[in-house]
Amino acid sequence: MNRENLLGIGAFAESTMLSPKALRIYDERGLLVPVFVDRFSGYRYYAPEQSSQGRIISMLRAAGMSLDAIAAFMGNAADAPAAAMEQLLEHEAAVRNNTESISTLLAQVRAHLTGNPMENVAPVLEPERHLLSVMLRCTVGDLDDGIENRLEQLHAIARDNGLNVVGPPFGIFHREITEELDGPLEVCLPVDALTDLLPGQGADPVRSYRLAGGRYARVTVKGTETDFPAILAAYDQVCGWIEKAGGTSVGPPHEIWHVLPWEAEPTEMTVAWPFA
Repeated sequence: MNRENLLGIGAFAESTMLSPKALRIYDERGLLVPVFVDRFSGYRYYAPEQSSQGRIISMLRAAGMSLDAIAAFMGNAADAPAAAMEQLLEHEAAVRNNTESISTLLAQVRAHLTGNPMENVAPVLEPERHLLSVMLRCTVGDLDDGIENRLEQLHAIARDNGLNVVGPPFGIFHREITEELDGPLEVCLPVDALTDLLPGQGADPVRSYRLAGGRYARVTVKGTETDFPAILAAYDQVCGWIEKAGGTSVGPPHEIWHVLPWEAEPTEMTVAWPFA
C-alpha cells in the first residue's frame, strides 16, 4: 500500500485530539480502525479523512458517552443519520438529568454546612400490611426495567389469586443498589389478603406474608429528585431527621413508588425508613 498520503499514529493523534493509547483502544474495539498496519513493526497508519471521525469520538467521550454507545452512533451516522441524531438527543437529555441530579446532591451537602431544617420529613404510623413480594438483584442501570418486570409478575399473581391491590407498590432495600452494588431489592405489592396459591419456587420465589406495622420517617420527592444519584439526598434527609429526633433506624429503608417513570411524568416517590 502507498503510505505517502497516510498519517502515522503520532500525526493522527494530533489531528484528532486523541492519545496514541486511546487510538489503540479504539482500534481494538473496532471504533477507529487504521487503514494499514505494518506487519513487521505493527505501526498504524490512518487516512486523512478519518481525522473527523476521530474528533467526533473524542467529543462524544468528553460528553460522557460510553464506548458501546459511540460504536452504535458511528454505525448510525454512516447508515442511519436520523437514528444518530435521535441518539444524540437522548444522550443530551440524560446528561442534563444527571447534572440536575448531582446539583440536588450538592445542595443537600450544603444544607449540612448551613443547618438543614428537613421541613419535608414527617413521621407516620404504618399499620400491618399483607404483601406479595419478590427479590430483585440488579445494578442501578437496570433498576427501572427490573422493577417493572417484577411488578408485572406480582400484579398477574394478584389477579390470578383474586387479590385486590390496596396501595402503591414499594421496594425494601435490603442492601444498597448503585452502579456496582446489586442489592437485593424486595419488590412489594400491598394486597388485601394472604394467599397460598403462588407459583412454584424458582430462582426468585414470590412470597405472601404480613409486614409488621410501625413508625416511619418519610419524605416525598418528584421529577429529577427521584433519579439516581439525586434520590440519595432524600435518604440523607430521612436519616438526619431520625437522628435529630433521637431515634434509631430499625430496618431497611422503603421506597414507595407513587408514579413510576414508565407510567407518567413527573415521577413521584416517597422514601420511608422505620425507626424507634
